[in-house]
Amino acid sequence: MDKGLEKLLNDRRALIFDLDGTIADTERIHWEAHNIVLKKNFGIEVDLEHIYSYLGTPEEIFLKQIEKDYNINIAGEKGKGYEKYSKERVKVAEKLILKKAKPFPFIQEVLRSGILGIRIFLVSAQNKNMIHKMLKEWDMLRFFNDQNTCICDETKTKQYYYDYIFEKLIKNAEPNEVVLFEDVNKYLQEGKKRGFVTVGIDSGFGKDKLEADYVINVGN
Repeated sequence: MDKGLEKLLNDRRALIFDLDGTIADTERIHWEAHNIVLKKNFGIEVDLEHIYSYLGTPEEIFLKQIEKDYNINIAGEKGKGYEKYSKERVKVAEKLILKKAKPFPFIQEVLRSGILGIRIFLVSAQNKNMIHKMLKEWDMLRFFNDQNTCICDETKTKQYYYDYIFEKLIKNAEPNEVVLFEDVNKYLQEGKKRGFVTVGIDSGFGKDKLEADYVINVGN
């Protein structure tokens, strides 16, 4: 394991992981799937500038935003278009991710290092069934299960889960005993606000320089 990361993990109580772009280079694959479905159904492709502004956003929020940005109607007259879109997008993304994506070496090293007494959590805005299939494919279901995997939506955001995990699940911990692994500055900053130690995962997808206590470069 990276010596700097190994030292940083000493005397910690909990690790919180994002999934896409943090555990594996899946973020760009999800956007490949979005563009396949958007081009097929609406004749558009999302440019990088918009993609970077949407990173980490729950799908229901993203769909409403993209309707405004590109002047399209995904919802349809009865508002059921979001669900139809999401099902089609998930199906495309699932096939691409299970074929292409592999976990970054650092996450395998951390999870298999045998660090005792540290609780781990996964916080993601991704589809629950897809997360399960991804973790199964990567042999990670023994580390992340229904009890420590938090699925975000419009009301239960990442910020909500950061507070919930710290206040309700870890208990009697100091903020600096929690390490947040993320690839998006917005959420690294949320971790810093709470006093967490932050680790930025730089895969080269995104325009911002990551602002974290420690940065791991996993890009090619």
